[in-house]
Formats: sequence, C-alpha cells, structure tokens
Amino acid sequence: MTIKEALSTKVKSLSLTSGEIDLALLEAGLDGASAYDPTAQGMEVDLVWAGFLLTTIQVTELKEDDVSIKYSNNLKDIVSAIYLKWGLVDPFAIAKPTVKQVNLW
Repeated sequence: MTIKEALSTKVKSLSLTSGEIDLALLEAGLDGASAYDPTAQGMEVDLVWAGFLLTTIQVTELKEDDVSIKYSNNLKDIVSAIYLKWGLVDPFAIAKPTVKQVNLW
C-alpha cells in the first residue's frame, strides 16, 4: 500500500479529489507513491488527515424569529484524538492558567 492509498482510505468519507490529496502530501513532504510504513510515516499521514478534518468542520445555524438551532459535524474530537495519539498539543484543549500565590505581607 502506498502513502497516498493509506491517506485516501482515511479520508474516503470527505469526498476529496486526487489532486487535493496529492497537494496535501506534497506540502507535508511525503511522496505518495512510496510504500506506507505506519511506524515511519504514521504521524505525518495522521496529521495530514487531521488537516483535512479541520477544513471540513462546519457550523451552520438556523434562525427563525427568536429560535436558533446550531448544527455541527463535530470532527473536533477526532482531531483531538489524533493529536493526543502522537503526543502533540491538542488545538481544541482549554488553556489552563498557572496560578502563583503571592503573599502581600
């Protein structure tokens, strides 16, 4: 299996063109025609996949009078799981402030 075939398998539900996949692989520095080794290129392929997921996150809102309904395809959880799998900082994690106690006396 090539790198492009592996990525195409992961993104098959996103309806992407072959050119979009080729461009993403090129921008990630991956050769789509080379053999896919999950231990060697797994992180890079997952990050390209996460990038595709981030571009497809949509929030639509319907408003009528004083009623509002928001729809989301909630791919944030998948992106967060990919980042955590590789030990990277979750882009959707809530920042936790550091609190230092200061004695005024």
